[in-house]
Amino acid sequence: MTIALLLMLASALVGMATGFVFKIWALVLISPLIAIFSAIVLRSHEFGLVPGVTVIAVCLAVCQLAYLAATYLLHTREISFHDEVDGEPDEKSEQKIRRQHK
Repeated sequence: MTIALLLMLASALVGMATGFVFKIWALVLISPLIAIFSAIVLRSHEFGLVPGVTVIAVCLAVCQLAYLAATYLLHTREISFHDEVDGEPDEKSEQKIRRQHK
């Protein structure tokens, strides 16, 4: 059971590191590596088929959730929940359109 928790923790750390450094397409490369590494470790500790597959699936889910958490933390400053859609232009020009004073 300890080895399964360590694999989940390692998957979370890899997901967080990936989220802070790379784009989401990096998960395409990271996920198979996590699955293969987890399968090798679980097989060497004589896990059965069903518990092994369950641990691998949880490791992949934990990695992806950690990636989402890291990207959320990284881009939180750019997201403003106070912006309202009211049809009025904001103080800063988002589309690089100059103001026209009539």
